[in-house]
Amino acid sequence: MSARSALLRAFAWLLLGAMLVMTALSFFAFRHAMQVEIARNLEFSASVIKERIDTLIHTQVQNMQVWRTLQVMQDITVGDVDKRLSGSLLELRVGQKSLYKVLFCTNDVGRVVSASDRSMIGATMPVAGGWQAISSPASADVFVAPMDPDHRQAIALRTEIPNAFGQGTIGHLYVVLDFGAFQNVLDQAVEEGPRNLLILDSRGYVIGASRELRERLDISALRLEDWKMPKAGATSYVHAGRALGEGELLVGAAASSQYQHLEGMGWRILMIESTGIAFRPVLNLLWGLLALLLFTMTIGVWIASRLAGSIAQPIVELTAFTRRFRQGDKSLPEPPGTTVSEVTELFGAYAEMIRALESSREQIVRAGKLAVVGEMAAIMAHEIRTPLSIVRSSAQLLERQPDLGDKERELIGFMLGETERLGRLVTMLLECARPKPPDMQPNDLNAIVHNVLDLIATRVEAARVSVVLDLEPNPAAFDCDKEQMMQVFLNLLLNALQFVPEGGKLGIRIFHDAGALRVSVDDDGPGVAPAIREHIFDPFFSRREGGIGLGLTVVQQIVQAHGGDIAVGESGWGGAAFNMRFPLKNGAGRS
Repeated sequence: MSARSALLRAFAWLLLGAMLVMTALSFFAFRHAMQVEIARNLEFSASVIKERIDTLIHTQVQNMQVWRTLQVMQDITVGDVDKRLSGSLLELRVGQKSLYKVLFCTNDVGRVVSASDRSMIGATMPVAGGWQAISSPASADVFVAPMDPDHRQAIALRTEIPNAFGQGTIGHLYVVLDFGAFQNVLDQAVEEGPRNLLILDSRGYVIGASRELRERLDISALRLEDWKMPKAGATSYVHAGRALGEGELLVGAAASSQYQHLEGMGWRILMIESTGIAFRPVLNLLWGLLALLLFTMTIGVWIASRLAGSIAQPIVELTAFTRRFRQGDKSLPEPPGTTVSEVTELFGAYAEMIRALESSREQIVRAGKLAVVGEMAAIMAHEIRTPLSIVRSSAQLLERQPDLGDKERELIGFMLGETERLGRLVTMLLECARPKPPDMQPNDLNAIVHNVLDLIATRVEAARVSVVLDLEPNPAAFDCDKEQMMQVFLNLLLNALQFVPEGGKLGIRIFHDAGALRVSVDDDGPGVAPAIREHIFDPFFSRREGGIGLGLTVVQQIVQAHGGDIAVGESGWGGAAFNMRFPLKNGAGRS
């Protein structure tokens, strides 16, 4: 596969993936927002219908509580009451038009003594039982019961008629409401729109529905007791509407509850709408997004093709140059004829890399030689240490002879001094060639600094140098190898004493900074020139005559073994500053 085709495919897939993700996110976000908004509207509409039905029933309850106290109701105690009281009941029914089926009164033994339909007079009360109180105890009790098993034809309201001339009651007033009045409320609410309304009783049976459902379905056979109603506070849910001959439905529900002085009858009002209709604008949006996706993909592929050509051609040229370079052609590649700045930068970086490779070959060879010299130094150090110890011991034995002259003692002193110097050199060679891994233990870096200063106090005093300490106010807890850290401070301070003039200054600073422990050893000597700072830690590099050039190398090895880093810079006094940084784990080091 060529670079051009690979780039073109990558651009096309990337663009397609990004557009598909954006389209999907936009579609589902808009769909969710619309579902929430429609559902809230459905719930609000269901609540409005519930209020209308509650108001309708509440009005009839209030009417009954007024009618029961009318003077004409006392005619129940008279033998012939079918004329005057029945006429009054007929007038009340006619005044409510189609709302009432019939109004009637019974005496205290349950016989109908007066009715708006005079054919009922003398009959037994037509409502057998199942009465439910729907008025509050603070007012006259009103009860409701169905006139048929399924509530779908009519419901009856009942209240007691008090005895105006004595104690107790003289009978009951009944109002039979036509259930068609409730279904008219549902029809008026939905009119010819896409939504439908249902009334469910406490058992989950459908007792009323809007016209479209009544004409299409047998309402008497509908049982929705298996529908999971929304939880308290929920605005909607999507339900499989197979029982209603629909697919997915978006439903808003409102439960009949206490309304003023009216107790709820356990009815639930459901406002439903098919998701196919509710989400039709979302589907239209989806088709629009897909069309936009196709158009964008077409433009994107064309742009990607042009861009892939601009990027791939210079890469092909670089590949050809690499083959020539491997065959010995050292000529640098020509700048690419492209407007893509990154490709131009790539060519420049590639040419710079070739130059760097050429210049680094000698450094690699020199580094290899230094590695061999280091290994040889380690071997020689081991070979020299044993005879050097023998020479030193022999010199110490000769020094104890009582008959030695001054000249001989002077020579023996030279032998002891030189063997001691060679011993230090051997030790440093071994430490540099094979550094010992640190024994990490919790230590106080402040205490280590004070211990080192005690060791070199005589030399500091002799050099008339003042030491300025800026340490942590609390113990600077740090996991380290105490001996190795003492060697770090000892090497840095002894190195500084070689360059600090009489009366000069040495500074040691320890502080916490951004999850790390920072240590700085400063002086006011001549400093380190920027040109040699990158070589200051190289083995055998020394700025003073007779120096071995391994002290700072050992310091760098120890610092790196502790997970830190060290760099040389300029101190605030104008001299050298050796700055170390040790990362702390989990904020350790604070106390």
